[in-house]
Amino acid sequence: MKRKILFASTFLVASSLMIVSSCKKTEDSDNTSPVVTLNGSASEEVSLGGSYTDPGATAHDDVDGAVTVTSDYSSTNPNINRVNSYTITYTAYDAAGNTGSATRTVRVKNDAEGYVGTYTVTDTCGGLPLAPFTQSIYVDSITNNRIHFTKFANYANNTGIYGTRFAADDHFEIPFQAANSIGTGAGACDVVDHTFVSQAPGSITIVNGSVFKISYTDAVITGGCTGSTSCISYFVKQ
Repeated sequence: MKRKILFASTFLVASSLMIVSSCKKTEDSDNTSPVVTLNGSASEEVSLGGSYTDPGATAHDDVDGAVTVTSDYSSTNPNINRVNSYTITYTAYDAAGNTGSATRTVRVKNDAEGYVGTYTVTDTCGGLPLAPFTQSIYVDSITNNRIHFTKFANYANNTGIYGTRFAADDHFEIPFQAANSIGTGAGACDVVDHTFVSQAPGSITIVNGSVFKISYTDAVITGGCTGSTSCISYFVKQ
């Protein structure tokens, strides 16, 4: 009887060792990372100043099953108040310490970006055609539907004029704004202060995808040099 009990005890100990050994073997051999799956697209766009909700992600491990996913999504990633491309990284860990990850790119865009480029511009002011010149248009990085002109009306140092796009009918207007000490030359009225404003309504007409027209008033406001001129400006994308 004593012999049978000893045999039974030996068998139980051996079985326990086998179970522990089996568990340890399974844990030690888990070298596979969890698979992280994005909800939604891996590449998304959002309008500057708009709203964005992260659709998140899920993760599955071949040993642990569903595991928790964390991400660096926050109020500043993506920063919907600044034009840029942002990357959200999703990470998951299994019990063995293996790491899985996936990324999503969110591009915050200015909705007027279709007008970015270099243009050949021809102005007609007071009925007089002026020589064509080249200037560029770029979008504002913090105000949606705002574009900037690098040399509006072909005045030297006139780099601060901007236009506002109205999405409903895709037209622009030049808000009333001043430009100080622009122009070139040694004459008393060559480098002076101006104001610019578009002649609404329909001041900026889209002719086609690469050509548009602006009607605006250019007024000189420096004492002794005052006067205003109505101008029409054609922009042709190069």
